[in-house]
Amino acid sequence: MEDVRQVGARINRGTSWIWAAVRRGDFPAPRRLSPRCTRWDSRAVDQWIEQQFSEESR
Repeated sequence: MEDVRQVGARINRGTSWIWAAVRRGDFPAPRRLSPRCTRWDSRAVDQWIEQQFSEESR
């Protein structure tokens, strides 16, 4: 599980881009673990990254 800063570092995007992409449905939604703790499943982020590379190669 990764926080928004860790995800941003992995995909080279800012936190505001990530949250906007989640709202648009373009990025995997996080899981809320508590009222102040939101985390992304690293496997879902991995799948999103792979999908981006496969779309670029088309």
